[in-house]
Amino acid sequence: MSSTIGIIGSGHIGRGLATHLAKTTYPVLITNRRGPASLTDLVASIGGSLSAADLTQTIEQADVLFIAAPWTQLPELAGQLQGYSGKILVDATNNIVSVSPFQLADTAGKPTGEHVASLFPTHRVVKAFNTLPAATLAQPSSGRLGNTVIVISGDDGDAKKEVADITKAMGFAPVDLGTFQQGGHLQDMGGALSGAEFIKVSR
Repeated sequence: MSSTIGIIGSGHIGRGLATHLAKTTYPVLITNRRGPASLTDLVASIGGSLSAADLTQTIEQADVLFIAAPWTQLPELAGQLQGYSGKILVDATNNIVSVSPFQLADTAGKPTGEHVASLFPTHRVVKAFNTLPAATLAQPSSGRLGNTVIVISGDDGDAKKEVADITKAMGFAPVDLGTFQQGGHLQDMGGALSGAEFIKVSR
C-alpha cells in the first residue's frame, strides 16, 4: 500500500508541492491554519489525488508530512506532533523570520535541517524542496534534456530513499547531498544551491 502524504501549509510552496504530488498515485492531504473550508477552491483547481483535511487528520493519516509552514510556526507544530512518532518529515522550510527587513533566524551554526530535526526528535527529518523559488517549484523548466533537480540531505538513509522515490514520482530528479552536516549548508539561504535550478540530464 502506498504511503499517504500530508502537506502542512498552503502558501506558495505548499501549493507548488500540492500541484506535483496530486499527479502521483499517492493519496495527498493538505491542511492549513484556517481549516479545510478555506482550501476548497485550491483542491478543486488542482484535482488529482489531493484533498483537504484539518491538521489533526493530516497528522494522524499521513505517513510522510511535507512541512511548508512558516519558520516561526515550527515550535508550535513540534508540540502538535509530540504525541506521534516515526513519521517522515520533509522539511521544505527556510529560516526566514522577516521579509522586510529581510532577516534569518539564528541556528547557532547548524544547517537548518539539523535544527528542524532537533525540534522533532521522534520523527525522521529530510531536508528537501527548499532551494527552488516558489514560482520555479510550481512550474519547473521543461525540456528534453532532463528533469529539475531536488537536493536532499538528512541523517536517516531509509527516510531519504522514500523521499527520493516520492520526488521521482513528482517528476523531479532527486540528488542526495549526504547528511545534514555534509550537505545541509549548501541548501540553506545563501548556500551554493539556494535559489538555483539545475537539470539532471537524462542518459
